[in-house]
Amino acid sequence: MIAIGKTPLIKLNHLTDPGSADVYVKWEGANPTGSMKDRMALSMIEGAERRGVLKSGGRVIEYTGGSTGSSLAMVCATRGYGAHFVSSNGFSEEKLQTMRAFGAEVEIVHAEGGILTADVINRMISRAKELADRPGTFWPDQVNNMDNKLGYHAMAREILDQVDGPIDEFVMAAGGGGCISGNAEILKDHNPQTRIIAIEPYYVRNVSGGDTSGTHKLEGIGLSFVPTILRRDLIDEVVSVKDEDAYWGARSLARQEGLFGGVTSGANVWAALQRANELGPGKKIVTVIIDTGMRYLSDDLYR
Repeated sequence: MIAIGKTPLIKLNHLTDPGSADVYVKWEGANPTGSMKDRMALSMIEGAERRGVLKSGGRVIEYTGGSTGSSLAMVCATRGYGAHFVSSNGFSEEKLQTMRAFGAEVEIVHAEGGILTADVINRMISRAKELADRPGTFWPDQVNNMDNKLGYHAMAREILDQVDGPIDEFVMAAGGGGCISGNAEILKDHNPQTRIIAIEPYYVRNVSGGDTSGTHKLEGIGLSFVPTILRRDLIDEVVSVKDEDAYWGARSLARQEGLFGGVTSGANVWAALQRANELGPGKKIVTVIIDTGMRYLSDDLYR
């Protein structure tokens, strides 16, 4: 699928303060489903096909906030596989509808008041495991699937081609571990001095080893555990971001830079701006607009 990848890298011109480092954003909304997850979905499906664990007429099972599910559903549609995903009303309606639009069956785990907690994610995982025991199914198990992070090696190579000179820091939400780890492997190999900054929710600090019992609105991150594919050995620092700061980041990105992303993209941008002020002029920071803001119009993010 040649339409996946080769997304633009854009320098922020209005949000950075005078005397701060330059901040560049990788615009992953340019992928077919409007999300960076297209990269890992294709990588995991192709990996399963190579290993012979996904065969003609098979069905793909996964728990997902909707971005991974949308990407998997799109890839499954092109290859003739069925798709059954476990999600929650705690995720945006646009994401749920996108999965259905590509023909996936979507099963909902209820989140009280639409609020995401580690318990909601754990119940989603438990249900996915039950479904994965059925014959003819393939469970990518994204947080334990090495093909996930391999799908992001191309993103890092694109970034290196697009940035003139060394990259001082790469700032990325940890989530399932694929994007930050895949990029870190390539960026660190190219320049060991590039620092990797992981983002986690302020109230669910699974990466830094803090409390995971809180609630948050940063979709796709803040699990109750550390994914096995997360290269913690490559992470130089962890920044915890509050919901209100992530909201500010997304809204400011749209209103001052004309770039449209979701709430977790807002967390990336907010953290990158903080780091830019600390590093100062002459430095370069790269972060990621994970997906398009079109997926969040039914939420309170842009109201």
